[in-house]
Amino acid sequence: MPRLLSFLPALLLAPASAAGIIGSSVTTTQIQQSAFCQQYSCGEPFVWGRDWQYPFTRYQGLTVTRESGEPGSRVVSVQLWVRNDGLNATADRQAFQQMQKLALGYVPYTGPVEPCYAAMSTRTLVRAPDERASDVGCELWDSTTDFTVRADRAYLTRTAPAPVTISSGPTKLNTWTFTTCVGAGGTNSYLTMGEAARCTLRVTTKGEQSPVVKAELQYEIEYVQNGQYVKTLLPAKELWLPGRAPGPLDPRLTQQGRVIDLNVSLAVKKVPGRTVTSLNTIARLTFANGAVKTAYEPLLVR
Repeated sequence: MPRLLSFLPALLLAPASAAGIIGSSVTTTQIQQSAFCQQYSCGEPFVWGRDWQYPFTRYQGLTVTRESGEPGSRVVSVQLWVRNDGLNATADRQAFQQMQKLALGYVPYTGPVEPCYAAMSTRTLVRAPDERASDVGCELWDSTTDFTVRADRAYLTRTAPAPVTISSGPTKLNTWTFTTCVGAGGTNSYLTMGEAARCTLRVTTKGEQSPVVKAELQYEIEYVQNGQYVKTLLPAKELWLPGRAPGPLDPRLTQQGRVIDLNVSLAVKKVPGRTVTSLNTIARLTFANGAVKTAYEPLLVR
Protein backbone atom coordinates (compact mmCIF):
# COMPACT_ATOMS: atom_id res chain seq x y z
CA MET A 1 0.00 0.00 0.00
CA PRO A 2 1.23 3.50 -0.78
CA ARG A 3 -0.01 4.73 2.54
CA LEU A 4 -0.53 3.39 6.00
CA LEU A 5 -4.13 2.35 6.42
CA SER A 6 -5.90 1.64 9.63
CA PHE A 7 -7.45 -1.77 9.45
CA LEU A 8 -11.21 -1.71 8.97
CA PRO A 9 -14.51 -3.59 9.49
CA ALA A 10 -16.45 -4.81 6.41
CA LEU A 11 -20.15 -4.70 5.36
CA LEU A 12 -22.47 -6.79 3.02
CA LEU A 13 -26.26 -6.72 2.61
CA ALA A 14 -26.10 -9.75 0.36
CA PRO A 15 -23.89 -12.75 1.08
CA ALA A 16 -20.33 -12.84 -0.24
CA SER A 17 -21.50 -15.53 -2.64
CA ALA A 18 -20.66 -16.89 -6.04
CA ALA A 19 -21.88 -13.63 -7.55
CA GLY A 20 -19.06 -11.63 -5.97
CA ILE A 21 -19.26 -8.47 -3.88
CA ILE A 22 -18.11 -5.78 -6.33
CA GLY A 23 -20.88 -3.22 -6.86
CA SER A 24 -22.96 -4.75 -4.04
CA SER A 25 -23.78 -3.78 -0.48
CA VAL A 26 -22.22 -6.08 2.06
CA THR A 27 -21.64 -6.42 5.81
CA THR A 28 -18.46 -7.11 7.73
CA THR A 29 -19.93 -10.36 9.00
CA GLN A 30 -20.68 -11.55 5.47
CA ILE A 31 -17.12 -10.83 4.35
CA GLN A 32 -15.71 -12.65 7.38
CA GLN A 33 -17.95 -15.62 6.51
CA SER A 34 -16.89 -15.62 2.84
CA ALA A 35 -14.82 -18.45 1.39
CA PHE A 36 -11.85 -16.08 1.12
CA CYS A 37 -11.86 -15.16 4.80
CA GLN A 38 -12.60 -18.72 5.83
CA GLN A 39 -9.52 -19.85 3.91
CA TYR A 40 -7.25 -17.03 5.12
CA SER A 41 -8.67 -16.56 8.63
CA CYS A 42 -9.26 -12.83 8.17
CA GLY A 43 -8.67 -10.90 11.37
CA GLU A 44 -11.09 -8.46 12.96
CA PRO A 45 -11.47 -5.63 10.43
CA PHE A 46 -10.40 -2.05 11.01
CA VAL A 47 -12.36 0.90 9.59
CA TRP A 48 -10.88 4.02 8.03
CA GLY A 49 -13.39 6.20 6.19
CA ARG A 50 -14.72 4.22 3.24
CA ASP A 51 -12.25 1.37 3.75
CA TRP A 52 -12.50 -1.90 5.63
CA GLN A 53 -9.17 -3.63 6.03
CA TYR A 54 -8.58 -7.25 7.05
CA PRO A 55 -5.01 -8.36 7.81
CA PHE A 56 -4.66 -12.13 7.57
CA THR A 57 -0.91 -12.86 7.53
CA ARG A 58 2.22 -10.97 8.50
CA TYR A 59 2.65 -9.92 4.86
CA GLN A 60 -0.82 -9.89 3.28
CA GLY A 61 -4.14 -8.13 3.83
CA LEU A 62 -7.49 -7.45 2.20
CA THR A 63 -9.02 -3.98 1.74
CA VAL A 64 -12.65 -3.42 0.75
CA THR A 65 -13.48 0.14 -0.33
CA ARG A 66 -17.06 1.41 -0.52
CA GLU A 67 -18.81 4.40 -2.09
CA SER A 68 -19.05 6.09 1.32
CA GLY A 69 -18.78 5.33 5.01
CA GLU A 70 -22.57 4.93 5.28
CA PRO A 71 -24.07 1.52 6.17
CA GLY A 72 -25.29 -0.20 3.02
CA SER A 73 -22.81 1.59 0.78
CA ARG A 74 -21.73 -0.46 -2.24
CA VAL A 75 -18.26 -1.92 -2.82
CA VAL A 76 -16.20 0.03 -5.40
CA SER A 77 -12.91 -1.89 -5.11
CA VAL A 78 -11.46 -5.04 -3.56
CA GLN A 79 -7.70 -5.12 -3.02
CA LEU A 80 -5.11 -7.65 -1.93
CA TRP A 81 -1.95 -5.93 -0.67
CA VAL A 82 1.36 -7.67 -0.07
CA ARG A 83 4.34 -6.21 1.75
CA ASN A 84 7.34 -6.08 -0.54
CA ASP A 85 9.58 -7.68 2.06
CA GLY A 86 7.36 -10.76 1.97
CA LEU A 87 6.62 -11.26 -1.73
CA ASN A 88 6.05 -14.89 -2.66
CA ALA A 89 4.87 -15.57 -6.20
CA THR A 90 3.11 -18.84 -5.39
CA ALA A 91 1.30 -17.58 -2.29
CA ASP A 92 0.51 -14.18 -3.85
CA ARG A 93 -0.89 -15.72 -7.02
CA GLN A 94 -3.15 -18.03 -5.03
CA ALA A 95 -4.41 -15.21 -2.78
CA PHE A 96 -4.92 -12.92 -5.81
CA GLN A 97 -7.06 -15.55 -7.51
CA GLN A 98 -9.12 -16.08 -4.37
CA MET A 99 -9.53 -12.29 -4.02
CA GLN A 100 -10.85 -12.09 -7.61
CA LYS A 101 -13.32 -14.83 -6.76
CA LEU A 102 -14.48 -12.85 -3.71
CA ALA A 103 -14.87 -9.70 -5.81
CA LEU A 104 -16.40 -11.15 -8.98
CA GLY A 105 -17.43 -14.72 -8.23
CA TYR A 106 -14.88 -16.05 -10.72
CA VAL A 107 -11.19 -15.59 -11.66
CA PRO A 108 -10.62 -13.56 -14.86
CA TYR A 109 -6.82 -13.38 -14.44
CA THR A 110 -4.96 -16.63 -13.84
CA GLY A 111 -1.53 -15.56 -15.13
CA PRO A 112 1.73 -14.94 -13.24
CA VAL A 113 2.09 -12.18 -10.65
CA GLU A 114 5.84 -11.67 -11.09
CA PRO A 115 5.37 -8.84 -13.68
CA CYS A 116 3.66 -6.84 -10.92
CA TYR A 117 6.91 -6.95 -8.90
CA ALA A 118 8.99 -5.56 -11.76
CA ALA A 119 8.69 -1.76 -11.77
CA MET A 120 6.99 1.18 -10.07
CA SER A 121 3.96 1.20 -12.33
CA THR A 122 0.27 0.47 -12.70
CA ARG A 123 -0.56 -2.58 -14.80
CA THR A 124 -3.97 -3.49 -16.20
CA LEU A 125 -4.10 -7.28 -16.26
CA VAL A 126 -7.69 -7.64 -17.49
CA ARG A 127 -9.74 -4.75 -18.84
CA ALA A 128 -13.52 -4.80 -18.18
CA PRO A 129 -13.84 -8.51 -17.31
CA ASP A 130 -17.61 -7.98 -17.11
CA GLU A 131 -20.08 -5.11 -16.86
CA ARG A 132 -19.52 -4.67 -13.11
CA ALA A 133 -15.76 -4.11 -13.20
CA SER A 134 -13.59 -1.58 -15.03
CA ASP A 135 -10.40 -3.62 -14.63
CA VAL A 136 -8.30 -6.09 -12.72
CA GLY A 137 -4.80 -4.72 -12.15
CA CYS A 138 -1.77 -4.32 -9.93
CA GLU A 139 0.45 -1.50 -8.65
CA LEU A 140 3.92 -1.58 -7.14
CA TRP A 141 4.65 0.94 -4.38
CA ASP A 142 7.63 1.51 -2.10
CA SER A 143 6.32 -0.76 0.63
CA THR A 144 3.62 -2.93 -0.95
CA THR A 145 2.37 -4.49 -4.14
CA ASP A 146 -1.39 -4.07 -4.56
CA PHE A 147 -3.72 -6.28 -6.62
CA THR A 148 -7.10 -4.63 -7.25
CA VAL A 149 -10.50 -5.25 -8.80
CA ARG A 150 -12.31 -1.95 -9.46
CA ALA A 151 -16.02 -1.40 -10.03
CA ASP A 152 -17.18 0.23 -13.26
CA ARG A 153 -18.62 3.69 -12.58
CA ALA A 154 -21.18 3.40 -15.38
CA TYR A 155 -22.46 0.16 -13.85
CA LEU A 156 -22.74 1.74 -10.40
CA THR A 157 -24.67 4.68 -11.85
CA ARG A 158 -26.95 2.44 -13.88
CA THR A 159 -27.73 0.14 -10.95
CA ALA A 160 -27.95 2.80 -8.23
CA PRO A 161 -30.59 1.81 -5.67
CA ALA A 162 -33.66 4.02 -5.46
CA PRO A 163 -33.01 6.68 -2.82
CA VAL A 164 -34.88 6.29 0.43
CA THR A 165 -36.91 9.39 1.23
CA ILE A 166 -37.46 9.98 4.93
CA SER A 167 -39.59 12.99 5.80
CA SER A 168 -39.14 13.06 9.57
CA GLY A 169 -36.15 13.57 11.83
CA PRO A 170 -33.17 15.92 11.37
CA THR A 171 -31.93 16.94 7.93
CA LYS A 172 -29.27 14.55 6.61
CA LEU A 173 -27.63 13.82 3.29
CA ASN A 174 -29.08 10.72 1.65
CA THR A 175 -27.10 10.20 -1.58
CA TRP A 176 -24.42 12.11 -3.48
CA THR A 177 -22.63 11.45 -6.77
CA PHE A 178 -21.17 13.26 -9.76
CA THR A 179 -23.60 12.95 -12.67
CA THR A 180 -21.87 14.69 -15.61
CA CYS A 181 -18.86 16.78 -16.58
CA VAL A 182 -19.36 19.08 -19.58
CA GLY A 183 -16.23 20.38 -21.32
CA ALA A 184 -14.87 21.13 -24.76
CA GLY A 185 -14.53 17.41 -25.44
CA GLY A 186 -18.20 16.70 -24.70
CA THR A 187 -20.16 15.26 -21.79
CA ASN A 188 -18.56 12.54 -19.67
CA SER A 189 -18.92 10.85 -16.30
CA TYR A 190 -15.29 11.76 -15.51
CA LEU A 191 -12.91 14.74 -15.72
CA THR A 192 -10.54 14.81 -18.67
CA MET A 193 -6.90 15.63 -17.84
CA GLY A 194 -5.89 19.08 -19.11
CA GLU A 195 -9.46 20.07 -20.00
CA ALA A 196 -11.67 22.48 -18.04
CA ALA A 197 -15.20 21.27 -17.40
CA ARG A 198 -18.24 22.09 -15.34
CA CYS A 199 -19.23 19.06 -13.29
CA THR A 200 -22.46 18.50 -11.40
CA LEU A 201 -22.49 16.93 -7.94
CA ARG A 202 -26.05 15.82 -7.20
CA VAL A 203 -27.01 15.50 -3.53
CA THR A 204 -30.31 14.27 -2.11
CA THR A 205 -31.48 14.72 1.46
CA LYS A 206 -33.65 12.92 3.96
CA GLY A 207 -35.27 14.02 7.20
CA GLU A 208 -36.66 17.53 7.54
CA GLN A 209 -36.70 19.33 4.19
CA SER A 210 -34.83 22.63 4.31
CA PRO A 211 -33.20 24.97 1.74
CA VAL A 212 -29.43 25.32 1.49
CA VAL A 213 -28.23 28.76 2.64
CA LYS A 214 -24.48 28.22 2.19
CA ALA A 215 -22.18 25.81 0.39
CA GLU A 216 -18.44 25.67 1.00
CA LEU A 217 -16.29 23.58 -1.34
CA GLN A 218 -12.75 22.34 -1.08
CA TYR A 219 -10.82 19.92 -3.28
CA GLU A 220 -8.35 17.08 -2.84
CA ILE A 221 -6.15 15.64 -5.59
CA GLU A 222 -4.74 12.09 -5.82
CA TYR A 223 -1.90 11.27 -8.19
CA VAL A 224 1.18 9.14 -8.78
CA GLN A 225 4.51 10.82 -9.55
CA ASN A 226 7.90 9.12 -9.77
CA GLY A 227 6.32 5.97 -8.43
CA GLN A 228 5.00 7.74 -5.33
CA TYR A 229 1.33 8.00 -4.39
CA VAL A 230 0.36 11.52 -3.30
CA LYS A 231 -2.93 12.74 -1.81
CA THR A 232 -3.08 16.51 -1.26
CA LEU A 233 -5.80 18.74 0.14
CA LEU A 234 -5.82 21.96 -1.89
CA PRO A 235 -5.92 25.04 0.37
CA ALA A 236 -8.32 27.20 -1.67
CA LYS A 237 -12.03 27.12 -0.80
CA GLU A 238 -15.03 28.18 -2.87
CA LEU A 239 -18.22 29.65 -1.44
CA TRP A 240 -21.79 29.70 -2.72
CA LEU A 241 -24.38 32.00 -1.15
CA PRO A 242 -27.97 32.51 -2.34
CA GLY A 243 -28.55 35.74 -4.23
CA ARG A 244 -24.88 36.27 -5.06
CA ALA A 245 -24.21 36.61 -8.79
CA PRO A 246 -21.61 33.92 -9.64
CA GLY A 247 -18.57 34.59 -11.80
CA PRO A 248 -17.80 32.30 -14.75
CA LEU A 249 -15.73 29.92 -12.60
CA ASP A 250 -17.76 30.17 -9.38
CA PRO A 251 -19.89 27.30 -8.08
CA ARG A 252 -23.62 27.35 -8.75
CA LEU A 253 -26.31 25.65 -6.71
CA THR A 254 -29.90 24.79 -7.57
CA GLN A 255 -32.36 22.98 -5.34
CA GLN A 256 -35.64 21.28 -6.15
CA GLY A 257 -37.10 19.94 -2.92
CA ARG A 258 -34.72 17.22 -1.73
CA VAL A 259 -32.51 17.31 -4.84
CA ILE A 260 -29.50 19.67 -4.73
CA ASP A 261 -27.29 20.18 -7.79
CA LEU A 262 -23.86 21.72 -7.19
CA ASN A 263 -22.26 22.74 -10.48
CA VAL A 264 -18.53 23.41 -10.13
CA SER A 265 -15.73 24.41 -12.51
CA LEU A 266 -12.85 21.90 -12.42
CA ALA A 267 -9.59 21.35 -14.29
CA VAL A 268 -6.42 19.33 -13.75
CA LYS A 269 -3.19 20.51 -15.40
CA LYS A 270 -0.94 18.07 -17.19
CA VAL A 271 2.38 17.76 -15.35
CA PRO A 272 5.23 15.66 -16.83
CA GLY A 273 5.63 12.37 -14.99
CA ARG A 274 2.41 12.81 -13.03
CA THR A 275 -0.67 10.60 -13.40
CA VAL A 276 -3.71 12.09 -11.68
CA THR A 277 -6.27 9.45 -10.71
CA SER A 278 -8.92 11.41 -8.81
CA LEU A 279 -10.07 14.90 -7.92
CA ASN A 280 -12.17 14.71 -4.77
CA THR A 281 -14.77 17.30 -3.77
CA ILE A 282 -15.61 18.11 -0.15
CA ALA A 283 -18.95 19.95 -0.07
CA ARG A 284 -20.06 21.41 3.27
CA LEU A 285 -23.75 22.38 3.10
CA THR A 286 -25.50 24.62 5.63
CA PHE A 287 -29.31 24.43 5.71
CA ALA A 288 -31.80 27.07 6.80
CA ASN A 289 -32.79 24.98 9.83
CA GLY A 290 -29.18 25.06 11.10
CA ALA A 291 -28.11 21.59 9.96
CA VAL A 292 -24.56 21.39 8.54
CA LYS A 293 -23.70 18.29 6.51
CA THR A 294 -20.66 17.28 4.45
CA ALA A 295 -20.44 15.21 1.25
CA TYR A 296 -17.09 13.76 0.15
CA GLU A 297 -17.09 12.50 -3.44
CA PRO A 298 -14.19 11.36 -5.64
CA LEU A 299 -14.26 12.21 -9.36
CA LEU A 300 -12.31 9.96 -11.70
CA VAL A 301 -9.67 11.75 -13.83
CA ARG A 302 -8.62 10.32 -17.21
